Amino acid sequence: MLLLPKKIHQRKTALKYENTLITGPKRVGKTFLVFDFLKTFKGKYKYIDFSDFREKNFDFSDVDLVIYDNYDFSEPIPPITTFVISDKNIEIENFKKIELKGLDFEEFFAFENTSNINHCFDKFLRLGNFPRIFQEEYFRDEYLRETFELLPYNKEILAFFFTHIGEKFTLYQIYQILKKHNKLSKDSFYKITNDLLENRIIYEVNKFDSPKSPKKFFAYNFAFKNIMTNKKNILHTFENIIFLELNEKEVYYKDTLSFYIPEKELGILVLPFANEEVVEEKLKKVHDVKKVEIITISNEFEIENKKFEVEVIPFWRWRFAE
Repeated sequence: MLLLPKKIHQRKTALKYENTLITGPKRVGKTFLVFDFLKTFKGKYKYIDFSDFREKNFDFSDVDLVIYDNYDFSEPIPPITTFVISDKNIEIENFKKIELKGLDFEEFFAFENTSNINHCFDKFLRLGNFPRIFQEEYFRDEYLRETFELLPYNKEILAFFFTHIGEKFTLYQIYQILKKHNKLSKDSFYKITNDLLENRIIYEVNKFDSPKSPKKFFAYNFAFKNIMTNKKNILHTFENIIFLELNEKEVYYKDTLSFYIPEKELGILVLPFANEEVVEEKLKKVHDVKKVEIITISNEFEIENKKFEVEVIPFWRWRFAE
């Protein structure tokens, strides 16, 4: 039986009474999604955690719902409605699949329950996007370090990607850097990196029309960088936040643009503290777009451009735009 927490924040995604696979990295809120469903569920359910090595009872004759947490395929799926939770990006035939991420800013803002949007963004920037951070705020660094240690991947590789969010590297360059200080085979490095990408621990963004060029890498929680290094870079952290907010199938970057969405011919420039002079200089180098959105932390002003539409917009307004 699951012990439901006293307070459960509602996510944008909600479960229905149907076979559902919930995947996502550690601590993005997969189990809390189940908690939210169970608040109003009237039937009987059985919860089984496959990471718990104690003997398990797989008799489901008297239950209406089965919850398999940390599922490892060692047991078959029962012939009744089942929720399957996994940190790995697995597939199960005939199951609805939900790939859960951490909180987006709209959810964070709703959780925070405040009218001061600038204060809320400052907090988001500081705390990161884990749902439980509202309960662990004073122990944020410890909570992030604990999560980092729980991630079942090579810690040197993981730390490199989390430390260098938003920077440009080829995988070969990263391997050359890491192997100087670690006993690491090329095959092992590429396999671990592929696992990180497959399981949405990190994301890669290719340069448009240039797949062999260096890539940008982003973390599933931008706050990890704060526990990896004392070197702060608000631009790269802000880019990570923007990337996670984008709901686009194809996102690239260009030398002149932080992100480029070819389907919309839309360019995005991430400039935390932009002013008119900086913006105008950067726009001189941009071409082959219909519109450029310049996303700042709080600045907003108008720029005239004859080649394409330009909008300078604070993050919160961009995020809540229709």
